[in-house]
Amino acid sequence: MRDAWQYWANHTMALARCGSARVMAFVFLVMPAITQQGLAADITAGSASERQAEFPSQWTYEFGGYAFVPVSVECTSTLNGGAVDLDLGPDQIFDLLDFAISGRFEAWRASDVADGSGFGFIFDGQYVKLGLDQSGIGPGAGGTVDADIRQAIVDAMVGYRLPTPGSDPAIGQGLVFDVMAGMRYNYLRQKIDVTPGLPPPFVVNLGGDRHWVSPVFGARANWIINDSWNAILRGDMSGFGVSGESLSWSITGLIGYKLSEKASLRLGYRVYDMDYSDGSGPSTFAFDATQHGPFAGLIYQY
Repeated sequence: MRDAWQYWANHTMALARCGSARVMAFVFLVMPAITQQGLAADITAGSASERQAEFPSQWTYEFGGYAFVPVSVECTSTLNGGAVDLDLGPDQIFDLLDFAISGRFEAWRASDVADGSGFGFIFDGQYVKLGLDQSGIGPGAGGTVDADIRQAIVDAMVGYRLPTPGSDPAIGQGLVFDVMAGMRYNYLRQKIDVTPGLPPPFVVNLGGDRHWVSPVFGARANWIINDSWNAILRGDMSGFGVSGESLSWSITGLIGYKLSEKASLRLGYRVYDMDYSDGSGPSTFAFDATQHGPFAGLIYQY
């Protein structure tokens, strides 16, 4: 009996030196009898924990706001069959700008295989409103012109992160490539109300609202330079003749700087082109525009 107690005491001390986890395993599994099956189960559990630590599979999230400020807008606007060519510079754009808001959210999950691959969801939305109110036109300078231009774009996409065996983002180096596909909701308003200063019915109301949905595809390359800096090149294309949208595309180049562990600042330049047309003849409603200018965003990651 004394030898048996000595045997249990020696094994208890050995297990205690290996850590509290093995002490608990000893109390609940080994106390009745030390069996080969119990030891095998403990070894298997330890291997699974090591594999999980080696290949983490957790979600990461990124959200933030950004501003795209065109310094040049070249477009052809067609309302009720009449086309007008516009070439706006930064002064005119800021004079017309009433309101703008935009934001982006991404959620990514790393693959169980430690090759840098993964999948994610991307949501991007932007809205801008331009307006013009001009009075003192027409006979007796009693007429007015009221122009209301609005555009909204909302993207919902799924993404795939390509394997990058030659990169090691954990130490802040390498290239990361993403491809994306989904749907884009578009809203476009072009309305002009003209009152020439004459009695009714001498009032002209042109244009209207259009809503449509089209497919969108995108790609992104992220060069992780070091722990603080990265460079991003991304682009997308939508339309492809669906819902009257011939082809729209954008390309953006960015430099990112990490302000803190979770916050980053991104600055760059963007070019955006849109080509949409609906109707024919005197009912034609169309918008063909190219915009380009600086891009700035503040991103929070966790």
